[in-house]
Amino acid sequence: MSIITSILFSISLIFFGWSSIKSWSIKNFQFLISLFIGLYIIGELFEIKQLSTFLSLPEGLGSQIHAGATIFLTVVIWMRLYYSQKSIKSLEDTPRDGN
Repeated sequence: MSIITSILFSISLIFFGWSSIKSWSIKNFQFLISLFIGLYIIGELFEIKQLSTFLSLPEGLGSQIHAGATIFLTVVIWMRLYYSQKSIKSLEDTPRDGN
């Protein structure tokens, strides 16, 4: 069963890798989310026991990649929120025409 799971994860990794390459701008939200999903899938692949013993990976590497991907997503969402509120504030400070 883990062979089928690793094949499905690999297909989804190819799909999201292609999606992130297609939208190759660091400012593009689609690129950032595709990068997060790709990191998360890599963590899932490393957690499959048969694959991790074959590659002789450390025991908790998949969980560490998951934690890194979650921190990455948190930083991305926080930065987008910060810059969107900053631009909204600058819009509120501009004078209106006709007053």
